[in-house]
Amino acid sequence: MTIPGKKQWEFTSFPETFLITSFSMSIGMIYPNPATDKWRLLAIPFALLSVSPVSVFISIEMLKLWNNGEILELMRHTAMFLPFFAGFMKMCLMYYRRVEAKKIIDIINHDYAYYNNLPDDYKAMVAASIKSSHIYINIWAACVMVIFAVFVGTASLLNIVSHLFMQEPKRYMIYDINMPGRDPEERFNSPYFEIMYFYTIYVALMYVLSFTGYDGLMIASVNHACLRQNIFTRQVQEAMGMRGERLRRKMADAVKDQVEALRLIDYVQTTFNIYLGYMYVIVLVEMVICIYLTNEVKLYCLIEFIIQNLVSAFVTITRLVELIYV
Repeated sequence: MTIPGKKQWEFTSFPETFLITSFSMSIGMIYPNPATDKWRLLAIPFALLSVSPVSVFISIEMLKLWNNGEILELMRHTAMFLPFFAGFMKMCLMYYRRVEAKKIIDIINHDYAYYNNLPDDYKAMVAASIKSSHIYINIWAACVMVIFAVFVGTASLLNIVSHLFMQEPKRYMIYDINMPGRDPEERFNSPYFEIMYFYTIYVALMYVLSFTGYDGLMIASVNHACLRQNIFTRQVQEAMGMRGERLRRKMADAVKDQVEALRLIDYVQTTFNIYLGYMYVIVLVEMVICIYLTNEVKLYCLIEFIIQNLVSAFVTITRLVELIYV
């Protein structure tokens, strides 16, 4: 947002302003760069193929649970599998909407360069908007990292404590996935346990990258669209105090900026509408699971489940409201 050593409120480009988001998007293969389109077209199927084993294992386990009538365990897998699938769905969606996503970033870059020439009161609005975007992005990234730490950190800590301080050490998986066609206890045997342990960490890291990068872009895009609306409002307010030719020029500039803002909103809606619709379905499913759990499990189990899913549902609904408002 501000370059050290330069005057206050010197705005740069999107990658420099949102460095962590851009990094996550690049590593997660969702940054809309035309120079890497062919590479991403090859890398995305490979990434999806790399997570296919865990998807197959979970699908087989869910089918088995359904046939055995074990609804509670089925709900547990469903609650994890749908957001997991959404993480890799983003790679495909971002490639499909890469043109619109690239235009969003181009508009933000153009606007930041333009805002450097505005009066200080406008620059203060821009700086506040960027700060707000950073706050939301950091909060969301922290939530994703907490979920990552709950699974990976808890299993790792339990394994360390068990092997250091227990006479008969137990093994704990990051996410319990049974071997298809085998006894459930065999999942703790070597080398299956070690392979699945590190493989699950890899899948979780891919999950983190996709949710921090894609969602970070969505937060920055929606906030920037709101910023354009606020600037338009300020321009109209200033125009009301003018007369004659100055009023005409000021209103013409405001209308021109508003047309560009509406174009940005259209790009944002086109880029993220499919994903937001999918997340809306996930939120409904998670709510149904929560209602089911209230009747089937103890209170502390329900609280643990809600903590893992409530933040994601709340942020998704908030974004939907913000996008509609914009």
